[in-house]
Amino acid sequence: MANKKTVRNIPAGLFITVYADFLKKSGRIELPSWLNIVKTGINKSNAPENPNWFFYRLAALSRKFYLNRGKGVGNLRKEYGGKKRRGSRPSKKVPSSGKIIRFALQQLEKLKIIEKDHKGKRKITKKAKQDMDNRAEKIIFSIF
Repeated sequence: MANKKTVRNIPAGLFITVYADFLKKSGRIELPSWLNIVKTGINKSNAPENPNWFFYRLAALSRKFYLNRGKGVGNLRKEYGGKKRRGSRPSKKVPSSGKIIRFALQQLEKLKIIEKDHKGKRKITKKAKQDMDNRAEKIIFSIF
């Protein structure tokens, strides 16, 4: 187990990009009609420019559940939130949109990437963890 290649061993941005491409090519994700007009938080002025931003959000959430289990929508809203500029008043931190995170978690549960345990907390499934580790190993071998 000395040279085990896992998601922890590669940069987050690289893994999220590759896993988002995989999720997009799988074709099993239902995209809602409001996806191209919704803002990701009240601190944003426009919708995301990248048309594939939802797949990146799904991949990032999958990675978060791989590394740490038991996160709820409230904690994820805080993590994806940002700074709201309020003119001459001091800026303050605001959470991101909860609807997007709830919808993304529902899609991940539907794909059987995450599941709820007996306490109701979400965790990554064993099959998804193995799949993510296999993808991480392929990424490492393609780099070196």
